[in-house]
Amino acid sequence: MAIPMVPMETQLQSIFEEVVKTEVIEEAFPGMFMDTPEDERTKLISCLGAFRQFWSSLSQESHEQCVQWIVRFIHSQHSPKRISFLYDCLAMAVETGLLPPRMVCESLINSDTLEWERTQLWALTFKLVRKIIGGVDYKGVRDLLKVILEKILTIPNTVSSAVVQQLLAARELLGNLVSDFVDTFRPTARINSICGRCSLLPVVNNSGAMCNSWKLDPTTLRFPLKGLLPYDKDLFEPQTALLRYVLEQPYSRDMVCNMLGLNKQHKQRCPVLEDQLVDLVVYAMERSETEEKFDDGGTSQLLWQHLSSQLIFFVLFQFASFPHMVLSLHQKLAGRGLIKGRDHLMWVLLQFISGSIQKNALADFLPVMKLFDLLYPEKECIPVPDINKPQSTHAFAMTCIWIHLNRKAHSDNSKLQIPIPHSLKLHHDLIHSIATRVIKLAHAKSSVALAPALVETYSRLLVYMEIESLGIKGFISQLLPTVFKSHAWGILHTLLEMFSYRMHHIQPHYRVQLLSHLHSLAAVPQTNQNQLHLCVESTALRLITALGSSEVQPQFTRFLSDPKTVLSGESEELNRALILTLARATHVTGGQQLNKCIEILNDMVWKYNIVTLDRLILCLAMRSHEGNEAQVCYFIIQLLLLKPNDFRNRVSDFVKENSPEHWLQNDWHTKHMSYHKKYPEKLYFEGLAEQVNPPVQIQPQYLPIYFGNVCLRFLPVFDIVIHRFLELLPVSKSLETLLDHLGGLYKFHGKSPGPFPNCDWRFNEFPNPAAHALHVTCVELMALAVPGKEVGNALLNVVLKSQPLVPRENITAWMNAIGLIITALPEPYWIVLHDCIVNVINSPSLTSETEWVGYPFQLFDFTACHQSYSEMSCSYTLALAHAVWHHSSIGQLSLIPKFLTESLIPIVKTEFQLLYVYHLVGPFLQRFQQERTRCMIEIGVAFYEMLLNADRYSSHLNYMDPICDFLYHMKYMFTGDSVKDQVEKIICNLRPALKLRLRFITHISKMESAAVAQQPLSNGSPAQQPNQVPVNVTLPVTQ
Repeated sequence: MAIPMVPMETQLQSIFEEVVKTEVIEEAFPGMFMDTPEDERTKLISCLGAFRQFWSSLSQESHEQCVQWIVRFIHSQHSPKRISFLYDCLAMAVETGLLPPRMVCESLINSDTLEWERTQLWALTFKLVRKIIGGVDYKGVRDLLKVILEKILTIPNTVSSAVVQQLLAARELLGNLVSDFVDTFRPTARINSICGRCSLLPVVNNSGAMCNSWKLDPTTLRFPLKGLLPYDKDLFEPQTALLRYVLEQPYSRDMVCNMLGLNKQHKQRCPVLEDQLVDLVVYAMERSETEEKFDDGGTSQLLWQHLSSQLIFFVLFQFASFPHMVLSLHQKLAGRGLIKGRDHLMWVLLQFISGSIQKNALADFLPVMKLFDLLYPEKECIPVPDINKPQSTHAFAMTCIWIHLNRKAHSDNSKLQIPIPHSLKLHHDLIHSIATRVIKLAHAKSSVALAPALVETYSRLLVYMEIESLGIKGFISQLLPTVFKSHAWGILHTLLEMFSYRMHHIQPHYRVQLLSHLHSLAAVPQTNQNQLHLCVESTALRLITALGSSEVQPQFTRFLSDPKTVLSGESEELNRALILTLARATHVTGGQQLNKCIEILNDMVWKYNIVTLDRLILCLAMRSHEGNEAQVCYFIIQLLLLKPNDFRNRVSDFVKENSPEHWLQNDWHTKHMSYHKKYPEKLYFEGLAEQVNPPVQIQPQYLPIYFGNVCLRFLPVFDIVIHRFLELLPVSKSLETLLDHLGGLYKFHGKSPGPFPNCDWRFNEFPNPAAHALHVTCVELMALAVPGKEVGNALLNVVLKSQPLVPRENITAWMNAIGLIITALPEPYWIVLHDCIVNVINSPSLTSETEWVGYPFQLFDFTACHQSYSEMSCSYTLALAHAVWHHSSIGQLSLIPKFLTESLIPIVKTEFQLLYVYHLVGPFLQRFQQERTRCMIEIGVAFYEMLLNADRYSSHLNYMDPICDFLYHMKYMFTGDSVKDQVEKIICNLRPALKLRLRFITHISKMESAAVAQQPLSNGSPAQQPNQVPVNVTLPVTQ
């Protein structure tokens, strides 16, 4: 039965006060009287004798309360001599087995009165803990270490030199224990680290850019590293450079959301994103200040356009706070004197304010007025800008913002003490009025064609990323369906023309959405069916061919659940039937009739107006011919395009009279009409009607054409023709002839590049300079007349064999470039990396111990070795493989398990080879866990099978501890028990020392574990282990 609390305290007090009592003179002169060692020991024995008798009478439940009381009693003393004596009592009580060491340590460290300001108590406590902690079991030491570290952290970062004694006491306790313990896990951290990760950068809108490789913590911008491991310091740093780089790229907002885990459905403010957006604005202001031709456009204009789009998007979805950003911007611009870019900054702010001020509180926008005072310090009137320059509208942005603020204040019945300048018609209102007018005309079924200037203006406004919700989004989701429901076929034809010939860079989901709208046209009995059907089919073809490989699957999976959105195949089947007949007739009549066949087909197109040339060529090109039939078909295509003059003349005149940069032209429509007068398009069999006897009088009603013609419609068909000619080697040389005569059309291709890299990306197929450069690089490489394997090896050898030609300080940038290029190419180009890895693993540096001159984990640290000029070929290959796999899609990475199983397991026989493979693949377990669990499981099993091989072929293993640490990390961070059944069988066949270390992964019985423990163990970890009192657990194995 437990002794009541008060009697226990009373007895304890009598025991200890009897021992520590002193004479009055000793208290009057502290420190002047000293006990001899014999007297001291006599007191200790006397005290412990009395306490032992008392302790034995206590119940087990009261032991902890008793020890805690003793600690409180000691900490309540003021005499240094008494305190020191009582600590000695505790030490002897533990050493003689009277008190349990863990209970004493916990009571001392957890005491509220243990404060770093009490120098003696602090020093004696840590000294005693260091002395007795050897008797504490493994888990107890782990728990104590946590509390000790928390106590040490209570010492402020900056203290006076008087606190040195406290710091020394803590250091004396821990010594090198913590650092040595942490160092033992550096190999595990190294195995899980991607070489040069902080230097790897993506290409926005590339297929590998939307994977988990680029994820960052949305609060700290750090990499989401798994496990509390001592990774390199740079991996713990905020990756602001990476986020900034991505934010700077046009059309990067989806990738930014993916990186930071931002979801449009969940409003979540991201302060780190705000900071980077503000820094980008400041950077744009700096660029504007130093640019010579700033007023005439300049490269910084592209940056301002991009910033406008980014700011609107992230603020609109509440990922960034507008007032917070404006205040931060004011703070960072204050005193800088940057004013050349002020109008453009106001234009950016106006884009958001004009569309959102009605929905938000006036207070959210008032911080902008602080920017007015800062950026417009002039006392005199600012001159009116030259309105002939497009950028002059930006100079009125400040005025427009004031108008908005005043109107908002007026509607809220409040007042702003600011003058009201002259008003300016906002282009948002203009767009809204254009769309409204078009809808009214559609409802009224007006026969009046839209004015060309109106159509051209609307098409140019739609490319502005800043006004997506009013622009392209409204075009697809509101305007187009309304016009369609009203059966306003002329307006519909115009809108489809706009989409085909004026809107060069539209996000994939809008294109797919339009495809579904086009399909619904098939169910409606349209008037003017031929012309509208031709326009619909041409638009659909452009939409389909414009979808890149990385865009197709994510967009179309949304529509798979609704079969109605799949485009109709009716016209395709009719076309196939027609071409099948023509092809069969050509094949039967033979080559002598070929010229006659071409003549007839040409008449069908140009003389009788039965079928248009672009549709006929498309049908021929899409036929599934093989062998001689294919050659004949392609020969017909070539003759149709080149032998008659009809099409060649049209192409020549169009290329000669027009410019592909239509947005810079003022007379596009005039030239467009002149061309159609010279080469009118007839779509209703007019020629055939004139040739019959007697002639038939037909009066088709044509829809207005604003942009298109047969040359422009032919461009997407030409793409397909080129692809088909390249597929068939015997006719591929004829392609050069086609391009010689018709290649000029490619100046007008929707994907034609502008002046790289400073072009307006709104009018370009590619979203940014890097994506453009990557694409053309891949095209050039694939056009080389050598096998993909040779090209792939040559790319890898740029780093692996041409190191003297690559600047050492830029080596990771070169590896990053190679990773981007090679993963953007087809499989034959990048699969050669596997052969390269096999060669390294079979090299003497990994198969022979005598080749090694250092610690393998240092030699596999490419960055450190490169800086010290001690890198080897195997570390180059390791870093390059990491760069390639970091950029790879999960589909490309999913070949790694097969590579391990079929190629590496049979050849891995040494410890160095095993560690090299762990370093290669270990960093990608996190991606496999997130994106392809099956592959993660297969890799986990393969790692154990390789360990079994190394165990069998190696007489001695030097690095068992790091190997096992990594396998424990893999279990607790990634695989869990998913590989338990397979690896248990493998572990049972390992040497006893490995079995012991891996016993917590398997279900080995305690008896078997004990038997294994009797085997002699070699300390595999090369890190020096600290000398310490033995504890209950034989090895510090992670649990």
